[in-house]
Amino acid sequence: MITTTAPLRLSLAGGGTDLPEHYEEFGCRLLAVTLDLTVTVTVNGAPSGLRFSAFGAQEHAPHADSVANPLVRAALRHFGITDGVELTVQSDVLPGSGLGGSGAFMVALTSALAQHIGKPVTTDEAARLAFHLEREKCGFPVGQQDHWTAACGGALELRIDRGGNATTTELPELRKAVDTLLDSELLLLRTPITRAAGAPLAAHTRALKSRHGSGMGTIQNMVDAFHSALTSGDIDRVGALLDQHWQAKRRFNSAVTSPQIDRWYETLLAHGALGAKVVGAGGGGHLLVAVPAAHADRVSSALASEGLRRVAVRVSEDGVRTA
Repeated sequence: MITTTAPLRLSLAGGGTDLPEHYEEFGCRLLAVTLDLTVTVTVNGAPSGLRFSAFGAQEHAPHADSVANPLVRAALRHFGITDGVELTVQSDVLPGSGLGGSGAFMVALTSALAQHIGKPVTTDEAARLAFHLEREKCGFPVGQQDHWTAACGGALELRIDRGGNATTTELPELRKAVDTLLDSELLLLRTPITRAAGAPLAAHTRALKSRHGSGMGTIQNMVDAFHSALTSGDIDRVGALLDQHWQAKRRFNSAVTSPQIDRWYETLLAHGALGAKVVGAGGGGHLLVAVPAAHADRVSSALASEGLRRVAVRVSEDGVRTA
């Protein structure tokens, strides 16, 4: 039995610049941290066929080409696995969380299958392969952020050049700072909306292709300001930057929000929040909210009647791990 675990991520600044439609012309630079929320893939041998179990659903296929899940099918094909495998997926969050679940799943899956056939991959290889399969083989409009953060772990700066070559820099001071702020002055609120990232990402891709607006340039240029504000613990500045980041993203791609999300945002501000943004592709999932510690409880309970729940999380130092 092989068990591989990869962490989910919290995108801090520059998210969306990791799509090829952006970095192939402008490059990419972003900040992210991984959380103590994970996706785990377990691989066992099976007498025949392929078995796949995830989120309470089970599938039994006679061979790899019959597997319904396109990500699993692509990974099995890549490794030349046709049958005799049982895959089980467990996750701390449901799909549509906005925390990079599909990227973490693909990093865990490719790492586990590579180990299963006796050809283990490095963290960099896992990130590159997971992105290649999800984006280029399956055609999902994803960027590289989720795969690299899940593979590497901790807090990192991701840079991607115009040729698509990614490099990461570990930022221990950012990891410590964000871990200190989380659940005190940086709140993660789970909304009742789960959504596939495909629709807002597809809209984001269309906006990039049409060069609609200047929002992504604004977002990419905020990385240094976010790093400085977070590492100094200046929550007032963090809140102002989150608001600026969110407003720029809304202007660039209206699919990231909705009248309901906009109303939630205004309610949080009215109860003492300094700024917020939807984490990930947008449209639902989780909100990251900056708030003075004295107002944290009031802000976190402001929308409880509408199903928003405060999630206590920490920063994880671990990337993908295989046992």
